[in-house]
Amino acid sequence: MSIYRDLNEMRLDVSQYEEESLSDIEQKHWVNRVKNKLGRRSMMAARRWVGFAAVLVLAMGVTLSYGKLTLAKIPATAGQIERFIHSENPPDYSAYKTIIGESAENAYGKLTLNEVLVDSDRLLISSTFEPAKGVDFNYQTQLRPSVLVNGEDLQLTRGSQSVRVVEGMYTVYGDINVGELPRDGRPLQLAITYDRIIGSGEHEITGKPIEEPWVFHVEVSTSELNAAITAIELNETIPLLHGEAVTIDSAILSPISTLIYFDAAEASDSLRLKLVSDSGQEILESEGYISDEPGERSYIRFRSIDVGQESYRIVPIGFDDRQELGQGVQIP
Repeated sequence: MSIYRDLNEMRLDVSQYEEESLSDIEQKHWVNRVKNKLGRRSMMAARRWVGFAAVLVLAMGVTLSYGKLTLAKIPATAGQIERFIHSENPPDYSAYKTIIGESAENAYGKLTLNEVLVDSDRLLISSTFEPAKGVDFNYQTQLRPSVLVNGEDLQLTRGSQSVRVVEGMYTVYGDINVGELPRDGRPLQLAITYDRIIGSGEHEITGKPIEEPWVFHVEVSTSELNAAITAIELNETIPLLHGEAVTIDSAILSPISTLIYFDAAEASDSLRLKLVSDSGQEILESEGYISDEPGERSYIRFRSIDVGQESYRIVPIGFDDRQELGQGVQIP
């Protein structure tokens, strides 16, 4: 199933939404997707940033106020993060995410931390922003969270996307790659800070910290996720053309995604990987990072798979033509 078929088969009532141009980030992501290219030392983008204004409606209930901190009643069926990952027929990740519903306010507006989803190496965060009167905020404006995990800064990369819900309300998504999360069975203590507004407009703030940032201290359970994660050491080298090679280090299987780590230092710029089942179904990739620097680990993230139902192979393919360059490695 292709991304285009996914989008074409969606049946949505979009009459209540205004049509807006894609942001620069979204345009670049879609250009990369259409060209079917993955650049060296760059992040791969997938369809997760696109189309959510048409499928996400944040249903907010009564808010109980306690000074600047409030508790917002958010329906459990909202499923914001699930639809952020899979816009159509989203799976149920309720066992792996934590509903927060806390709000904080400052001169720039009210921010509600909706929920946090923990994956094997990343944190996905959903929040709702209601800008104060006079604050120029739109879908191109970013609120990028900064996260401490158990008091430590484990962040490798940070990304965010703002989606207009209704007039004066935006859903803000954060994607924090933290490399490797603690798996000792104890809950994670997160300090989530939104201290910068990045964008354009009359009230542009770039590089200047907000004097009274939005700060949330939350506890997130990882026991269910840790029990469901499977780490598979592969350490198999695949010979390629012209004496090149790629080494597949490991596969991390979680209910949310499939993470493939590999060493591409001996491969050319034409390398890419695909994940395909024995029945021939190719699994959609979502993001990745490829480096030709010796000792630097590359990765590609795919949708989740169930190796108990079917076998899968990791296959090196061409950058442009997607032709197979080697035999591939079987995931046990």
